[in-house]
Amino acid sequence: MIGPWKLFRAIWRLFLAIFGTWLLLGLLWAFLPFPSSENGSHNAADYATKVLLSGKTLRRVYWDPVQVNEYESRQGFALDYKFNISDFTLTVSGLEQPIHIFRDALAGDDGRREEVNATVRAGDTDGANLPWFPAEDALLLFWEIHQECASVPLIIHRPVHKAANMWQQFDIFLNTLGYRNNALLSFQMVGNDTSSIRLSVPSRPDSSSPSYTYPARVRIIQVLAPFSLLIAAAFGFITELLGGLAIWIFAAICFGLVVSVVVAGAGMYCFGKRPDELADMVKDELQKLRDSEMMRKWRGTDGGEAASADNSQEQKTSVTETDVKV
Repeated sequence: MIGPWKLFRAIWRLFLAIFGTWLLLGLLWAFLPFPSSENGSHNAADYATKVLLSGKTLRRVYWDPVQVNEYESRQGFALDYKFNISDFTLTVSGLEQPIHIFRDALAGDDGRREEVNATVRAGDTDGANLPWFPAEDALLLFWEIHQECASVPLIIHRPVHKAANMWQQFDIFLNTLGYRNNALLSFQMVGNDTSSIRLSVPSRPDSSSPSYTYPARVRIIQVLAPFSLLIAAAFGFITELLGGLAIWIFAAICFGLVVSVVVAGAGMYCFGKRPDELADMVKDELQKLRDSEMMRKWRGTDGGEAASADNSQEQKTSVTETDVKV
């Protein structure tokens, strides 16, 4: 059977392991670098073209305030895009159906303007984010924790070009009053030559993509948040337990002192004993309690029994020698 002390040490080691893991994840969260994939307008456009034409998902953060409920707004929002070059469709996060781009060239109808509403991820740059986090990473990490969304009105625009060798264009605009002229995302293609497809997106500070380490921080926060709650609960429980234990110990000490004074006074009065004789009696009783089987089980060792027996034997021998000399 595991003694109370061994059980406490096992629990303490488990707590230290959990706390150490939490601390390591916290350091990674704080100090992982932020390598960026874009610098300047040309690099932003090149990056968007490379990502979407390779079939990957392009994630962009736009710095336009959005309303998440009746009373609160957030600094910006994020959209994900994925382009299928085989059928010229663009999947936009928050829209139910993919959008057909260059529809006039492929299907013969112009469909120049559509108005749609997209459900976007909204966020701020504070919360669990540290001051040196890039704004786009901070907004997305804020959303990972708070999971707030907003409805954003968009305009799908397809200018029609009659000549086959002219640019075909596809634009997505934010449908708000006073919005700047640059689109959230634009496609351009010369005639029907798919190799000529180029994309453009607003550059910093209007729009940007998260750093390469953003996915790693998402994994960290998914683990770190439950760990933080667990550690907070553990600290709260330990603090409450130690506080209650300290109160009980203090009360027991005060009670013991009062009882000791009362017993000593009663003993001196009833038996006519001197204080040193009463002290010897108390020592003997404490030694018997220490050598008892219950205390040996509590300590969980047999060494204490042998040591106690030796001490008791030495004390008895000393008392006998003193009596003989007297």
